[in-house]
Amino acid sequence: MSEKSDALEIAVIDLIAARTAHEAAPCARRRAAVDHGFARLAALAAPRIRYFIRRYGLSSVADDAEQACAIALHRAAASYDPRRARFTTHVNWQLRAELQALRHRLYGDQRRIAHRFVAETLSLDAGEIGDSLADPAAEAATESGAADLFAERCADRMTEDWARRRGGTIRRGSARLAAETALVRRQLTATEAPGRLSEAERHVVRRAFADIARHMA
Repeated sequence: MSEKSDALEIAVIDLIAARTAHEAAPCARRRAAVDHGFARLAALAAPRIRYFIRRYGLSSVADDAEQACAIALHRAAASYDPRRARFTTHVNWQLRAELQALRHRLYGDQRRIAHRFVAETLSLDAGEIGDSLADPAAEAATESGAADLFAERCADRMTEDWARRRGGTIRRGSARLAAETALVRRQLTATEAPGRLSEAERHVVRRAFADIARHMA
């Protein structure tokens, strides 16, 4: 692997460690360590981000594209599992998905939008292309998976719209806004009450939920 790939791998592992420490015992010092870790990761990923922005023809809306990439980078770090793939591979898919989604919203691009690593397939027995499924439970599992995916996409859209509104009303670094966006996104689909959020994080979530509900109404 290249030195740049290795540097990204080290940076994301350090960021994950800093975030885990902050979630275990929130404090200002650990929050600063998380912000610093993300800023370092973003700096290392900047050439890759610029490349994808040019590749998807979004240089004319670079600010929006960079914000989408910051969200993708934060999401990639939050969902990264080093046992499954290198971070460079994982983050490339996240960047592509966000930029394709942005291009679709701006220009009505009809190309199929890549959606993270979610792809479930059903296998039929060899030579049996008929009405019956090889796995009797596959239909229920597929319906459940489709419902979950729909909910995830709704949460993605609501969070992205909130981040766009927030980014337009206040001035702040992209790393801070991306961190708040990832926090709100996690809480939108959380199945348990948040027990390890700092007061500042709870304030962000409360205001975000109120804003999302108001605009949905």
